[in-house]
Amino acid sequence: MDLNIHKLRMEAARIAARHRRPAFYLQFQAPLAMARGLYHSNPLVKELRDLVGSRLSEDLGHGLFHSTRVSIESAALIFVEAEGQQLPPEHIQRLMVLGQLAGLLHDICRGEDNHASAGALEAARVLVSFPLSGEETQSICCAIANHEAFVQPVPCGLPWAQMVSDCLYDADKFRWGLDNFTQTVWHLAESQNLSTRELIDRFPWGMTGIARIRETFRSAVGRQYGPDIIDVGIEIGKEVYQYLVQIYGNE
Repeated sequence: MDLNIHKLRMEAARIAARHRRPAFYLQFQAPLAMARGLYHSNPLVKELRDLVGSRLSEDLGHGLFHSTRVSIESAALIFVEAEGQQLPPEHIQRLMVLGQLAGLLHDICRGEDNHASAGALEAARVLVSFPLSGEETQSICCAIANHEAFVQPVPCGLPWAQMVSDCLYDADKFRWGLDNFTQTVWHLAESQNLSTRELIDRFPWGMTGIARIRETFRSAVGRQYGPDIIDVGIEIGKEVYQYLVQIYGNE
């Protein structure tokens, strides 16, 4: 039987709505609101969003919806991390912008082999006309090159550049929690034309990979709050899997 993607997505959303909200989203509502405001108002972010939005592939579950969430949460993480280091407000906001530019570009080459490295090279080409310093562009490219899971990251040199890199990675991997089962899995199932049996058979393997990400968060805030986001996602995933087996398991 063909998957009714819309129906399954709606059911997954209902399942997710029954679960508690991860602590990160409760603890840091103000930084998240600030990051959302910056995402929609900063001229550089708006210019880049208009430039690359159509190039981001929703078919792979890593389109503009995904990149927007990564951008916003990367900037929120940067704010919390940088505020703890007592950096000047204007410097913090600039780092938040860099995090959002990196978030918009991090999956620009998602469909390619070694997409993180390819994305870093493409980001350098895209950003050449932007009013960024060489160090700023390099920090964005380093962050993008380092966002692949289960791969040893390359040091970014300057402490603030390392912060941008770590926060981009963590914001991207936060998506392995709730978003994975309300968004990503259905984009992938649709683009790959999976049957119900194929989706059910792949689910346990996917859940194992998600559990492994708990130990990989890099920023201080990510290490503290990231595992909780993943745990909530896994609980949602278990219920989605049970629903799939119950409704489609005998087909």
